[in-house]
Order: sequence, then C-alpha cells, then structure tokens
Amino acid sequence: MWPLEVVLQELSFISMRPTRKFSLFSTVPASLLLVGLLSLSVCSASFPKHDSDLNLLDGPSSTSHISTNPVCQAEITRLCGRKAENLDDLDVLECVLNQKHAVEELSDQCNDVLWHYRKSITEESGFVALARKECGEELDKIPDCSSDALKGGMTIVTCIIDKKDKISNLRCQTLITRLEGVIFSDFELIERFADKCQSDIERFHCGRNDVSPHLERLPHKQGKTIECLSNEIKDLTEACAVEILRIAELQVDDFHLDRALFFACRDDREKFCSRVQAGNGRVYKCLIKHKMAEEMSGDCREQLYRRQRLGWQDYRASGIVSTCKNEIKKFKCRRDASSSDKNIRLSQILLCLENEAHKGHELNGDCVEEIKEHRRALMEDFRVTPELLSACKNDKEKFCAGEGLSGRTIHCLMSHAQSRHQDERISDMCVAQLERLVKISDVSGDWRVDPVLNQNCQPVVEKSNCDRVPTNRVLDCLMNLLSSDASIGTENSIMTERCETTLLQIQYFLARDFPMDSQLYEACHKDATEICGAKEDWADDPRNMDPSRGPMVLSCLFRNIDSDHNSKISAHCADRVRQTMRQRALSVRLIPEIEQSCMTDLSDFCSDKTKPGEELECLQDHLEELDTECKIAVGNYTAAEMKNPTVDPFIWKYCRDIIESKCADEKSDDTDMLECLIDYKSEMKSKKCRASVDHLQLLRLKDINFSPKFKTQCHESVVRYGCSNVKPITAGKLVSCLSRIILEDTVNENTQRINKGCRKQVRYLILSKIQLEDDKADPNSIYSVCRDQIRELCPEVTPGGGRILECLRSNEARIKQSGDCHKRLFHVQQEVNLDSKVDVTLARECEDEIKYFCAGPRVENLVFCLRMSMNKEGFNMARCGKVIRERLMEQNSDSRLSPRLNKACKLDISKFCGDVLPGEGRIIGCLKNVFINPKSKLSSSCKDHIEGIIEAAAQVDIRMDGILYAACRNEIQTACKDSGVDNDEGDKGKTEECLKQLFRENKIPSTKCMTEVAQLIKSTMVDIHVDPLLNQACALDLVRYCDNVPAGEGRLVACLFDKLEEEKTSLKGHLLHLKCRELLSQRSELFRLAGASPAKLESIQDIVISVKESPSRNYFLIVAMSVVGCIFIFGLVCGRATKRRAMSKNK
Repeated sequence: MWPLEVVLQELSFISMRPTRKFSLFSTVPASLLLVGLLSLSVCSASFPKHDSDLNLLDGPSSTSHISTNPVCQAEITRLCGRKAENLDDLDVLECVLNQKHAVEELSDQCNDVLWHYRKSITEESGFVALARKECGEELDKIPDCSSDALKGGMTIVTCIIDKKDKISNLRCQTLITRLEGVIFSDFELIERFADKCQSDIERFHCGRNDVSPHLERLPHKQGKTIECLSNEIKDLTEACAVEILRIAELQVDDFHLDRALFFACRDDREKFCSRVQAGNGRVYKCLIKHKMAEEMSGDCREQLYRRQRLGWQDYRASGIVSTCKNEIKKFKCRRDASSSDKNIRLSQILLCLENEAHKGHELNGDCVEEIKEHRRALMEDFRVTPELLSACKNDKEKFCAGEGLSGRTIHCLMSHAQSRHQDERISDMCVAQLERLVKISDVSGDWRVDPVLNQNCQPVVEKSNCDRVPTNRVLDCLMNLLSSDASIGTENSIMTERCETTLLQIQYFLARDFPMDSQLYEACHKDATEICGAKEDWADDPRNMDPSRGPMVLSCLFRNIDSDHNSKISAHCADRVRQTMRQRALSVRLIPEIEQSCMTDLSDFCSDKTKPGEELECLQDHLEELDTECKIAVGNYTAAEMKNPTVDPFIWKYCRDIIESKCADEKSDDTDMLECLIDYKSEMKSKKCRASVDHLQLLRLKDINFSPKFKTQCHESVVRYGCSNVKPITAGKLVSCLSRIILEDTVNENTQRINKGCRKQVRYLILSKIQLEDDKADPNSIYSVCRDQIRELCPEVTPGGGRILECLRSNEARIKQSGDCHKRLFHVQQEVNLDSKVDVTLARECEDEIKYFCAGPRVENLVFCLRMSMNKEGFNMARCGKVIRERLMEQNSDSRLSPRLNKACKLDISKFCGDVLPGEGRIIGCLKNVFINPKSKLSSSCKDHIEGIIEAAAQVDIRMDGILYAACRNEIQTACKDSGVDNDEGDKGKTEECLKQLFRENKIPSTKCMTEVAQLIKSTMVDIHVDPLLNQACALDLVRYCDNVPAGEGRLVACLFDKLEEEKTSLKGHLLHLKCRELLSQRSELFRLAGASPAKLESIQDIVISVKESPSRNYFLIVAMSVVGCIFIFGLVCGRATKRRAMSKNK
C-alpha cells in the first residue's frame, strides 16, 4: 500500500497538465458526470451537521468528521498508517480508494459513512461550496460555466471539471482534480452512465458485489464495472458504448482516474515509470512503451490493451487530443466522418495527420511523437485493431497460435499471406486488414514502429551505416543493400537472413499501394497524379484503401519513362522508379501482378529458388512452359524490364562497375544500356555479370517483344520485305530474314535497304545468338540444327562465348556439305565475316589489340585492320594473330565469306572468273592466275587484294593461301614439318621457302603442288612484295637503285636483275649486297624452272616507263637524242638536194 504522502504527491502532479478541452459536453444532451447527484439525498443519520463537512483543507488541526467517527477511526488509522485525527476527510477517502482491497477490509458501517461522504461532496451544491472555499472568485472566471451559459444539459460540476485548465490557482486545480478522482471510483456516481448502461451491466454480468441487503448502494469493486463493459465495447448498445468512450476520454489524461488500470499497474509504474510525472497521460504513455517488456505484469498488460482498444474506437479516448488538438482542428481531420458517426476512430485521425505530413505540412514535435507511438502500438499488438482481430481470428488460431505479442503474431500472419501453398494462406479478409494496418502504421515512414523489423534489422542498419540516413529512408537503404550486396549468402554478408525475411514481409504490402512506399510517393506523387491517375492525397478516404492501385501506378510510371528523351516523367521520379523496380525484382512477391498469376507455376518450376531474384529469373527461363495468364504477366514485366536493364537486380549488383565506368553515356538512353554491356562483355571480369547479361540476351531471342528497340527500328523493314510472313514470328526468324537482305546489299554493293538503326539491332541479336550458343532460344539457330554434329565433334566444349561455333568452324571439313548443318554454318560464317564486331572469339582474344590498334567508329573491318597491324610492336601473334590467321584462311577458302574480296574484285570476278564455281578457294585461284599472267590485268583494287593474300601467306602463315596449302599438305607435313607451320605465331615464310627449295630440287611428287608452287614463284615476278625474304634481303638495294621505280608488274624485280647483270660488266665490282645477290641468283633459277622471266617490254608505254625508270636513263636519252639529231641533219641535207633536183627538172 502506498503511504499517504505518495498519494498526495501523485495528485499534486495532476495540476501541472496543459490545457484540455472536452467539446463533447456541448453536443451530448446530458452530462456524463454527477448529474444524478442532485436527486439523491444524504443519509444524515450517519453524519454530523452537513455544513461542517465542507471544511476539509484546513490542515490536521481541524475537526474531521470521518476520522472522528467511532465506526471508522481505528480502521482508518490501520489502513492509512497515520492517526485518523491527523487526516482530513478527503485525505481519508483518497487513502482508502487508492488501496485495491481497502474497501473490502472496512466494516459495513464505515463503508456507509464513506459512501455518503463521497456522494455529498460530488453533489452540485456540495461540490461548488467546497470548490469555492479553495478557489474563491476564480470559479466565476471560468468561461461558459455560469448558470446562464450552460447548454445541452451540462451542469456546473461537469463544466468546472471540463474547464479546470483555465484556472490559474494551483491549489484550486489540485482540489478539482482530486474530486474528479473520487467520481471515477464508483460508476453509480455517474448518473447518465448508470442509466444508459444498466441493461448492458446486467447482460454481461458487470454489476457490483453487494455484501448485505441494507448496504446495496455501497461501492464494492465498482471500477470493475467500467472495466468489464470496456472489454465488451464492440457488443454494447450504442448509447452505452458512447458513455463508456466518454468516460475513457475523461480518464485518458490521468493514470489515477482509470481505477482498474491504476490498481493493475501500480507496481509496474514504480518499475518502469517512477520518474515520470503524472498528468497529461504521461504515465499511461510510459507504460504503453514498456507494454511488451518481459518484466511487465500480465494484469497491467491486459489493462493497457483494454485502454488501447477504447482509444481505437474513439480517438478522444486515445490521448492524441492533448498533443495533436491544433493539428486535428487545422486539417479538419473529422470532416470525413458521416453524420451518423458519433465516434471517430483513431485510424481516421492517424491517416489524416499522416496525409498532411506527407504533403509537407509541419506537425508539432509532440504530435509527431504521439502518432509514432500509436503506430508502434498497432504493429506491436494485433489485438489493438478490432477489425484485424476479427478478420484474422481463425487464421491466427490456425497458423500463429503460439507466436504471442511484440509484433510476432502480425509477422506470422504476414508470412502466411505470402505462402505459395493455398492451404497455408490466410483469408483475403485478413490480408486486407494487414494491408490496412501497414498503411496506418506507415512503416515506410519510420521503420522503428515495427518492433520485429526493428529487432531483426537493427544490427544490419548499424553495420551498413543505414542508421546515418533519415528514418524514412532506412527501408530503402536496406532494400538497396539487399539488391547490391554481392556477398549475400556468405560469411561476409552484412544482410542477415532474419532481417531479409522481415524486410520482404513488409515490402510485400508496401508494393500493393503506391503511397505506402514513402520514397516512391515523395519522388513521384506529382507525376503519378498527373499521368497515371493516382490519388491526390496520401490517404484521401480511410474507408477506401484501394491497395490495388499500387502496382498499376508503378507500371504506368515506368512505361512513361521514354528513352527518346521526351519522357513525361521527371528525372528524379524516373531514377526512383528504376530503383524501386530493381528492389522489387528481388522477389516475385513484390510484383503483385506476377505473384497472383503465377502461384502454380512458381510451385511447379521454381520451388527450389529461394535466393533474392531467383524466382523471377526462373519464371523467365521457363517462359514457354508457363500457363497463359502467368506467361502474359511475366512477358509484360520482362518487356518493361528490357527498356532498362539496370532494373534487373543481378545486372545492377554484378555489372555496376561496367555500367558506371563504360556505359555512363548510355544512362540517358535506357535501351542502349544492354547494348553497351554486350559490347563490353569481353572485358567483364565477373562471371556473374556475364551470366546476368547472358540471361537478358537469351530473353531477347525468345520473344521479339523483349527487344523494344528492335521492334521500333525494324518494324518498317520487317513489313516491307515480307519477313513477317514467316509463321510463327520469332526473333530468330526475323533476324535471319533481315540479315540476308543486309548481306545481299553488302555483297552486291547496293544501297542498303535496311536502315542503319535496324542493322545495328540485327547485329546485336546475332551477337547474342553467338555469345549464348543456346539451342533452345531459337529452333532455327545453328546450335539447334547442328545438335548432333556438336555432340560428335565438340563433346568437351562448354557452350558460351562462341566456343561451340569456333569448334564447328575448325571442323567444317568433317561436316557433310549437303546437310542442313553445313548450310546453317555457312550462313553464320557469312554473318560473322560480314560484321567482324559479332565475332566474339575475335573480340575476346584480340581485346587489347582492338583497343590499341583498331579502336574508333571508322574501323569497319576488324580482321583487315588487325591484319595490317600484325607487325606493330605490342601485337600478340600467339593469341590474337592465331585468330586473325584462322579468319583469313576461312575467308580465302570461299569468296562468299570475304566481303573485302567481293568488294575489291567484283568486276574482275565477273570478267575473268564468271564460269568458276565459288568455294574451295577456286575464285581466288582464278584471280591469282590472272594476277601472274602479264597479258591480263586486274583492276588496281583487286590486284592489291590478291597481292595481300599472297603476301600474308608468305610473311605470316602459308595456310592463308588455302589453295597452295591444300595442294601441298602432304609435302608440308613431311618434308617441311620443321618449318613451323603449326607454330602459334605462324611460320614466317619458312614453309614457302621449303617448298621452293623442293621445287628447285624437283622433289615434289604432286603435280598439283608443283603447279601451285610454280604459280607462287611466278607471282614474285609480278611484285617483289609477295616474296618477303627477297624483299627483306634487297631492301637497301631497292632504296638505292630502284627508289623511283613503281611497284607492280615485275618492275622492281627487273630493276634488281638489271643491277645483277650490270655487275658482270661493271668496273666498280659488286653493286648489290651479298645476301640480295645470292637470293636473286636462286630466284633466277627458280624463275627459269617455273617458266617465268623478268617483265618483257610489249608496248611503247612499257619502253617509256622502262627507260624512265632505268638507272642508265641518261645514257639512253643521249643516244636517243643523237639518233634524232642525225636524222634531223640528214633530213635537212637530203631535203635541200631533193629540192634542187626538182627545180632543175622544171627548168
């Protein structure tokens, strides 16, 4: 039991409360307090003269009627710890009332004395007389409490209590507060309450326990009556419910006025809130904060729960009025209540105030804290919300019976709202109420209001520095961590499994209502309202939550992010939408349109996919196998995702470095992002990044709708050239159709019919097919057509990165030429050689060389550029050179695979090789014959190209001359096996020298090989550059003696042979260097054996050029001028003689 001093100290704190106003008295016909007291009489037999009862506060020395009454004196001394004569009557009454079982311990006679005393001081006449004794004229100054001003059945007593905060006299306020406490100790002192609730009291057995018939009006456990009715608030009659809520409203500010709460929580108050001053509901709020503490007593927790339920039914009983009164009035938070709503629920007030806060209106700090505490209470105890309790009662018992409080039951229900199995899911009504709870609690605005989320994620928040961001951004920070932390699932991961699970449970509901995501709402409210028809207010009607609009609004916003820089969405909103899409792609549960449509498919195909983002990838991988409704939902989402690959969580997590370092310029154009990633795929060090890009590329090949830019750029061409006539329409078929048109125009040098943008998209899709090497993406792809050959020829090759295609190309000779596989392989070879940028093997093996030697948009043919850079310092011949040689061999084997040959020799092929079938190097062999035939002249472009082929074979690798290598394969593999033909860096011309030596020694048994070597020797007579050894050995002599001789048509070789002949008659001795002289002598013998000779002068032009380029041209000029001079002189002389003879004849 509390000492009297403590009780008095508690009561003194009550007077410090700020102003409180109860407007309900102006609308309710009769007061709730003390109205019936005027009709009751005082049992004067038990009391002395009534007037003397009013002298109560004069101190211990005054005569006190209760304390001096023989029936109470000894018992009062025992209970209150002080002699009765030292206590005034009000002290005695409070002492008894503040002890839980004191009333039961008093005798019936003393109880009778106490009852009539309580009744007398709460009658209007007694109350006013006692108050005036302490307050004096202060009572007359209270507004609207004069007899003339009272309205609506309000009495002076209720008015004074209602407006006691207007009283400036502290002792007067204290007295009135103490009398208020006396009133709530017995429901029979509240006449209107007793009248209105009598039937409910009897129906629910909430009456008092009488000890004897003659004491039927004495108070025994009367606070239990109000407590009992409060627990049945939902089932009370309307009139009684109103009275209970009004009593709760009056009790809310003072812990002592709710007797049941006071008695149940006295010890807990000392334990948790001993330093909290009473008044203004501070003790009650303190206890609510500790409601779920393990040390909190069960009785106190239940009483707090009862108070919370009353507060939910009527906001005025919740305590929010005292701190948010001005805001409620300013923002007209009661305006949405219908005329029939006499009680406005707390949820409406909270939504109203939160709505204004989201609009940017400022609320006072105390009000903000009060709102936060109510939100936390809702998430903490599912029983506080009657609608949730009713809707989820069966589900709670079925799935979450043992979860208890502290928010665990709510999160248990949340987890079952997301279950994949129908028999484990909660009812739709329960889901709707959970959505409503999350909305009212506004967890996104302050994550700490959810105790489970707070407990599970606090370590993650601290470790990840998310505690440094504002509270309304913490959830966003955690979701970003979940989508970007590459270490998730390892020991180094910051995110924990418990935090991830709880976070996704909350996000499940946030994803279903656009305003509930505070960051998205803040960034996109204006755009969503103007473009997508979203609500004007964060919560415009508490009775119409409309959660289904959430995903619709987000999808609308994402669709309106235009990649052509005409976006209707602001840049800030667009960034936020992308980030939200990326976060929600972590779980299908956060994408309502997919989750609702794909429940069965998720169970069938993706039950083992539990990590973030895996479920969506799984559905996309099984796209063709999904049910129609699910396929449409996944397809729509994937098509939107393809507009900006960064919304894919794996792309963002694993490829962010590439995106920010290489693709920064493409950020402004979303659809170019994937193309940029494809371009830099060879530079990706992260296997997971490459796998993520592969996944998106594969999706693009599955469905043309997943290639938005292809659809835009190529639509006209697809329709115009009949590519859409092929059914069914797939990305692979359209690409094949368009690539054939592009190839035809390129080979025939026609104006491209396919626009540049479409050609670029075709290239990227071809590149995707080659990079992925997936036999399921396109049934017409080489990987599907050649499935058997791949199994036979490439069993150990891992698909991806062009490795399967490379294997097929290297084994082309083993593939049946008349089969479908060879035809498809040839078509792919054409595509790759037409555009070397889709050659993934080349891009991978020559990455550095392309960067250093062939970078820039002007480089059209990478193979040719790299071939011309082979001799430059830093070129890796073993790695990149090997690929270049293989590509040149392939191109030289068939003119149709060499775009440069077709372009350079188009007219020459028609002129000289029109009857030659393409393939097996026949066209190039024909052109080589023309090249070495002095009577036939190739065009300059074709001549240069053929020279380049012969020169490359001589300088780098003999296999580049496919015809020569095929004809002399046996000789090369036997007699010339040590020449280094299988060297990774090429044979450097050694194999050709070996063959020439065999030719000179007549050791080549193959006639075909002899013919080809003879042609090779003859080609040297055409241009010395095709003989690299001779060219290198005579380099200085060429500069010294043949510097002004143009290359080609054997002129340089003839120049050197002239010098060799001149040495024989020259007095100066040797003119040429030794090595050059020796090689020329050997070549002279080879020329003789091959039937070749230095270039002959067959026209006046050849003679002029030969003399002009000859080192002895001055000698020839002198001789020629002498001859001409002689002829001129002879003509003059002979002419005169002829003239004289003619004249003589005439005479």
